[in-house]
Amino acid sequence: MHIRQLTKSNVNELRSLWAEGLQRMPSAFLLTKDELLAAPLDRLADGIASGVYLGAFRAEQLVGFVIARRGGVQRLQHTGDIGPLYVAPSAQKQGVGKALMQRALDQLAQAGLLQVELTVDADNAPAVTLYQSLGFITFGRRPRSVLVDGEPRNDLLMIRALDGADLCLDPGAD
Repeated sequence: MHIRQLTKSNVNELRSLWAEGLQRMPSAFLLTKDELLAAPLDRLADGIASGVYLGAFRAEQLVGFVIARRGGVQRLQHTGDIGPLYVAPSAQKQGVGKALMQRALDQLAQAGLLQVELTVDADNAPAVTLYQSLGFITFGRRPRSVLVDGEPRNDLLMIRALDGADLCLDPGAD
């Protein structure tokens, strides 16, 4: 398996694997499958060209991906957002998700970001465990963050410093 930055030539593979993930685990994604498939391929290709879109490949087949973005406005340029992350069932429990996340974290740190955030479905224990193993800490809970098939889902808000700073999350400690 090897991990590399995706290119515009991977746009169809990415959308196909992302759609698979949406079919298998709809609560793990913000977009619906219909929204993903309705989005113009040009927009997804532009995202690939401008962000950290990493793919895990096994024998030239895309088996996992992670997307990370730098904060958009000037005052958020020191932050990043990670997600989604998805690994095909055939490649799960082999360290692919962790390797993708670590590479994304390394690239964001090298780009000068100080911290990254992500959201994860509160009931997705394997993902929460993965993120904790990579040093993410929970700093909040967003109730009814999304509705999946009309059912409310809760998200955990997680953060990780990339510069070694202690992100004191105790409001009384300031």
